[in-house]
Amino acid sequence: ASQAEDLLPRLAVVSRPRTTTMIQFDEHGFRRRVEEALVTLQKVLHSTRRPTFALDVPHSYEDKYLLAEFVTNCGLAAQCTCLEALGVGTQQLATLVEWSASETVTLRLAGRQRCTFLREEEREVESKAKVVKESTIFGKSEQKVVTRVNEWFWKIDVEWELVAYAGTMGGPRQLRLQGRSGSAQLKTTTSATPEPAGQVEFIPTEVPITWLLQQVKLPGGLVGAAHVLSFKIDRDAEGCRTPRRNPQVEAALHAARELCAWSKRVCQFMNQRIFSKAERCAKVQAHTGRDGFLALIASTHQPSELFVPVLPLFEARPAEEEADAAGGGGDGGDGDGTLVSVTAAAAEAASTPVLRIGDINAMLAEQRRALEAKWATLADACPPADDGSLLSPVELKLSIAVKHLDDCCSQLSQGVDYIEAMLKKQLLDAVGRLVTPADFQRYMDFHGQRLFKPEYAPK
Repeated sequence: ASQAEDLLPRLAVVSRPRTTTMIQFDEHGFRRRVEEALVTLQKVLHSTRRPTFALDVPHSYEDKYLLAEFVTNCGLAAQCTCLEALGVGTQQLATLVEWSASETVTLRLAGRQRCTFLREEEREVESKAKVVKESTIFGKSEQKVVTRVNEWFWKIDVEWELVAYAGTMGGPRQLRLQGRSGSAQLKTTTSATPEPAGQVEFIPTEVPITWLLQQVKLPGGLVGAAHVLSFKIDRDAEGCRTPRRNPQVEAALHAARELCAWSKRVCQFMNQRIFSKAERCAKVQAHTGRDGFLALIASTHQPSELFVPVLPLFEARPAEEEADAAGGGGDGGDGDGTLVSVTAAAAEAASTPVLRIGDINAMLAEQRRALEAKWATLADACPPADDGSLLSPVELKLSIAVKHLDDCCSQLSQGVDYIEAMLKKQLLDAVGRLVTPADFQRYMDFHGQRLFKPEYAPK
């Protein structure tokens, strides 16, 4: 009853249309992904732990705010792990965080290619058909048909680089995160160039990451200390309506939406500029076999099986475990080995069913472990990066990393939307039905009639 009384005043707010969204909330698909992630999470946490969907655990309205902070912190930390896969190490992150305090920081993927004619060759191809001739003097004779084929060979050189810069491109504050150049020899049956002749600059794709970097802090300003995230919602802010509808979460979703769009553009860039050309590269096919090579390319398009540590979970805990929760405990320690960790921002709420801070760091460690296992698989199945071929583990790693970044950002959006959907469901359960503007109009019309005598009532 107290939960219902706490939620009723917010009914009108929940029914407002959202101003920021990436994709429409898909409850069935979201629950399926969380259930799959729970299987992995059970292996990471202690066997006695039983985290589950937030809707299935009794909680207060304040717990919803704590859950929104938990999900957002997990989402931001997962994004930082993806940035690490893109070449942002500890020192680079410290530099970018420093830049973001005064200037806009942008990620930029750019590249260029050159198509060069190599040679023309002529070869003879024997036909499988045979021509039989009969002679009264020499008898029967067989002849083979030989066709002369001209072939043109071209060299395609592709170079790309991923950089982070502050302010405007070309300024003094610029970091090269990664890049590579490779070549492929293509063969055509006509003299027409298979790609535009000469050097061609690709259209760069950029995304600002200033807001994300501004959420990363160095505790106490100590150089060399671990970077931490401590995202919080200002409950007293004028625009704060619900755990989902507030300026802080809206800013997080806006930044995530930009990263999602950039990730898709990067995947398109790699598909068009690298993978489609590498598919015809005889050097790569000789290394892996055509079937193995096509499987490498297909793996960048298939749904990812990597663990996404953005889960809106609660866990009912006995009273004796609450003190441990307040101290930031859990099964994951302090997040050693990860690029960022999460601080115990909710330590004052010891009785909350939100997972512990150590659990966040355990999930981040599992995400990193899954990524490293994926990189090891790519290294075994692809030519080394220094052999000059067009395709290497570097390009595949970049493509998979940005696709995983897209998944993490989408899961963040779906996670906070789940909290809003849970709030709406509880409101409907408390009220008994969905109250619409038409219901309020009928209510006012009914009671308005009581202000007039029958002969004076509006017709």
